[in-house]
Amino acid sequence: MTPDAKTERAHYARIAIRLVAIVHACERAGISPAPLQVIHTVAYFADALAPLWNIPVVEGQLLKKADVPSNPEIQADIDSLVGRGVLIPSSVRHVETSNGRRIDAKYALNMDFAERILEAISLDEQFSKELSFVHEVTLALSGLGVSGMGNAVLVDATYADPLLDFGSIVNLSPDIVPTRTVQVSQRFSQLMSTERSLSDAELTHLYVRHLYGLVRTADDDD
Repeated sequence: MTPDAKTERAHYARIAIRLVAIVHACERAGISPAPLQVIHTVAYFADALAPLWNIPVVEGQLLKKADVPSNPEIQADIDSLVGRGVLIPSSVRHVETSNGRRIDAKYALNMDFAERILEAISLDEQFSKELSFVHEVTLALSGLGVSGMGNAVLVDATYADPLLDFGSIVNLSPDIVPTRTVQVSQRFSQLMSTERSLSDAELTHLYVRHLYGLVRTADDDD
């Protein structure tokens, strides 16, 4: 296997691990089976907030859309996990979106397979930290409810950047300059620094609470 092939294989393995962690976190948060838009939403925020936890971003780029973002590579891995029997789909249907028709469904873990994956994750220090991170992100977002979770993306500092038109690339990779999501989160940390330092989990919940306020303001304006 060539180095490039090994890198690509490792990348898709990380996406699969992230997805198993997301669906598992949704179950723990009482969102089961997990709607497809919730999985994509949590995947987005997991990458948007990953730099705060010093966790690698899985998918650093995606297209900005008028509705909840969906990443083709993540969707392909969801389909792959269904094919491998790790995810069990239900309520499968076609829906109309601003980008045409697509398949929609809800997903639950097949614990006959997923239990071994979760056990392996828990035994690895880095992936175990990532599992805790995904759980915190999902728990924070679950307070918004399923519909509110999708709306939260549309007011996220990075996704809602007025300089990015629909159809533009949203870049979540930290690169040299932190994303607007990370900058806003770090600003909260700086404001609180005179009292005490915030943990990664507290900062995550604080940022999502900020989004909740923006969503409510947008709903009131409508």
